[in-house]
This record gives sequence, C-alpha cells and structure tokens, in this order.
Amino acid sequence: MRAFPVSRRHPHFSREHLGPALEAEQIRYDWLGRALGGFRQVGEHSAHTALKNPLFRAYADHMQSDAFAGAMTQLMDAAQNEAICLMCAESDPAHCHRSLIADWLVARGERVVHLRAADRQNEHTLSPLAVLEEEGLAYRGAQPKLL
Repeated sequence: MRAFPVSRRHPHFSREHLGPALEAEQIRYDWLGRALGGFRQVGEHSAHTALKNPLFRAYADHMQSDAFAGAMTQLMDAAQNEAICLMCAESDPAHCHRSLIADWLVARGERVVHLRAADRQNEHTLSPLAVLEEEGLAYRGAQPKLL
C-alpha cells in the first residue's frame, strides 16, 4: 500500500526485499501502491471538510477516483478466496490513510482487523465522520470536539 515501497532505514521492508521474502514463505505479494498508496495532492475544493488533516482530505478525494475503485475491486476479488493484509509504513492506523480504506471496507460490510503487534489487534469501526453516499464515502461537517 505504500506509494513508495522503499526504505533506507528499514531496507527489509522495501519492495525488492519484502516481495521475495514473502514469496519464500508462500505468501503472495501484490503492490497496489500507485492506486492505494498515500501522499496525494491536496485539492482546492475538497468536499471532505470533516477531515482537518489536508493529506487525509486529499486521500478521501482520491477514494472517489477510478484508480482507487479499480484497485479496491481487485482487493475485494482477492479477499473472496484468501485472507489479505494491507501494509504501510505508519504503525498506527489512526495516523494513516489505511484508516480511510478501512472505513471504505467497513461501510460495505467487510470486517477489518488492525494488526498492531503480535499480541495487539483491534477491529476497525466506521469513523463517526464518515457518511456513505452514492458517490462513495464522504467526510462532511465539523469534527467533534475532544475533551
């Protein structure tokens, strides 16, 4: 899922090393980073006003694109026959665009579990900011105030 599957700091997570290592364990590695990766360009007039982080707003805009829809169709097709795992460089899904992908999946009735460590996992619940509309998922309105 990483838009740029390279790492100088952790080279074993780079695409060129991770792919063969997973295949040696008979785990298929499909990189969909062009369509699902983060670091999108922020548009001037995003409809996703509930998302204060401009990169999240940009990703929510991207989620309405044909490229995203195509990659998610590919992902959902694969999930019909096998368990799938989405990986990204950010360890906390709340600080990562994959939380938006998880919202998209949960809004369509899919179960998403975030694997944080060998002994830590949690099931994703739809963000209270998310609304399912004809065009897809929308994040409209104001963010709730934190106590």
